[in-house]
Amino acid sequence: MSEVGEIKIAEIAKAGTSSGVVDLEDYYPYLHVVIPTIDSASLKVQVSELIDGTYQDLGPSVTAAASTGAYSDTWTLGGWRYIKIVAGAAQNTGEVKIKVRGWRG
Repeated sequence: MSEVGEIKIAEIAKAGTSSGVVDLEDYYPYLHVVIPTIDSASLKVQVSELIDGTYQDLGPSVTAAASTGAYSDTWTLGGWRYIKIVAGAAQNTGEVKIKVRGWRG
């Protein structure tokens, strides 16, 4: 039986490249990601063992073109709880609110 976590918002501020920390509240193997309209950039997830720990890149990045919106994907998370979403370029058009939630397949 599939189990999905609560939807969380990974917000990247205007002119920023990284969201704040998102606590998925459990250790999920997969991450659902809903990408709104963004400036051209690659997106990646960073993970940490602790909420205030050191964050490191996880797996390959996903490239999203400018004005790409209403795009959803599932990324392999591998059991991490604390994440950040990082863009390869500053989001100068405005703040970006990416919806994320953990998922067990």
